[in-house]
Amino acid sequence: QQQQQHQQHQQQPSNCFQLAAPVAGVSATVAGKVWELSQEATGCREVQRALEEASAEIRRQLASELRGHVWEALRSPHANFVLQKCVSTLEPEALQFIIDEMVLGSAEKAAKSKFGCRVFQRLIERCSGAQVSQLVEAVIADFAAVARHPYGNYVVQHLLEHATPQHRHCLSQLVERDMRGLAADTFGSTVVSGALSKAPQESQLSLARALLREDGLLVFIACSKHGHNAVIRTLQVLKGAEREEARRRLLADEPALRTSRFGRSVLQHA
Repeated sequence: QQQQQHQQHQQQPSNCFQLAAPVAGVSATVAGKVWELSQEATGCREVQRALEEASAEIRRQLASELRGHVWEALRSPHANFVLQKCVSTLEPEALQFIIDEMVLGSAEKAAKSKFGCRVFQRLIERCSGAQVSQLVEAVIADFAAVARHPYGNYVVQHLLEHATPQHRHCLSQLVERDMRGLAADTFGSTVVSGALSKAPQESQLSLARALLREDGLLVFIACSKHGHNAVIRTLQVLKGAEREEARRRLLADEPALRTSRFGRSVLQHA
């Protein structure tokens, strides 16, 4: 009888949340409480550690507890780190629920979210172009607003570097068409600068030429915090007569450029 009671005791679950695979260590302490813990400063670190140490199967099961909470996690200063850890540790196909919920809730809003933009960038790095195509297309559809946004501009720059060749080319064309408007914008100018260094090489040359074509724009943005980097990059991309023309325009306004520390930086490259 004592042996029978001992066997029954061993069969009793230690946690009300049952995983399909056996768990041990920190994974066992977070199972069934992933979303609850993810919203706390200490708890989110515990969940991240569990994701790092768990087997692939256990990771998928722990991450599944975030289903239905992706948008809340995107807005959380703590849970967003758990989402990022999921992206970096799970197989891409296991991340589809995160993508689906972001698309359903508005991918462009996620791109413009303080914490959501980080998750967006990690997904672009980790997943195939086909898997994240809806996320990218949403940014393209709202390009003017996302590119000028304090957080969205980072997503656009990341896409210019990590998206599929077709999407990178499309984004480069959008930057070129809106060159004057973006270059004159505080955050848009960082996109111009980023495109000149991260876009495909042939697109970089086309963008530099477009900046040179805009009358007075080169000198204007040379004195701005973010725009001056675009001018320096333009001088690096252009060759021969085109580079000399860019230098000529800048040096013609040398007195004005010397009144700005950013302008002085540009002159060092001219």
